[in-house]
Amino acid sequence: GFDCLEFHCAHNYLPHSNTKKYLMAIGTNSVIHYTRTKDILFQILRDLGFKYQYCSEKIVTRGNHSYSFAIAMVSFCDIPLSDYKKHFLRNSKNSEKNLGYYGDYGIGLSRNWVEENGLNPVMYVDQKSHISTSLRHSAEVLFQNESELGSNSQDLYPFYAKNVKGRLERGDSRTIEGYRLYDEREWRYVPMKEELSGNPRVLKNDKYISNKSYYNEQISQPRLKFSVKDIVYIIVKDESELESITTLLQGEFPEDYLKLMPTIITSKQIVEDF
Repeated sequence: GFDCLEFHCAHNYLPHSNTKKYLMAIGTNSVIHYTRTKDILFQILRDLGFKYQYCSEKIVTRGNHSYSFAIAMVSFCDIPLSDYKKHFLRNSKNSEKNLGYYGDYGIGLSRNWVEENGLNPVMYVDQKSHISTSLRHSAEVLFQNESELGSNSQDLYPFYAKNVKGRLERGDSRTIEGYRLYDEREWRYVPMKEELSGNPRVLKNDKYISNKSYYNEQISQPRLKFSVKDIVYIIVKDESELESITTLLQGEFPEDYLKLMPTIITSKQIVEDF
């Protein structure tokens, strides 16, 4: 399961060198971070940075074994808006409820930013695969020395994994069984220990669950930074919020807000137009 309240995604078209036709690419030229509230989106823009959060993960492996952990990160996805719009579709007759699994607000950043900051896609593993067992064994060895857990970059690979399919748990108590996690094409940034003011990058899951607010508060100050030039999309829920996002951009970025205005799109547009 993935218990963070935020997520990201992206899209791209590439020219065919011979026919000069444009085809949908598997990869994308941007990543988009989705979040649940306008306030969080606005704070990300004011900070020009993402707050780190520990995210609880459970990897089910061959033989119905599993390993669990909580890892400090910011996560993104790498899929076209046209494919991601299912996350905005209303799952309730109550039109006042949020549209999406991960929220109706988001910010998209360029592929150059992704590369410069060292993000990496997660490795999706089928729970019946043999490599899932190998990852679990590696994690169990690392868990034996909790004080050093995640201290070395080479120790992170068992924690960059995710099941192809599994349970999706959201912060509002919604649970979706058999959800195809693979379709999200998740990318992650896991900060170095030094970026977390010496706090651990990885925690045992039971330790984290016992006091989530405390552990997240310990890493609440650092940010994964970006600049105005990195922004490709700003997503708000609908047209009623265009005035407030315009006011924010004018106030925070008086020299650049005109460049940012064309990046604004609504989740309603994504559902209806893509």
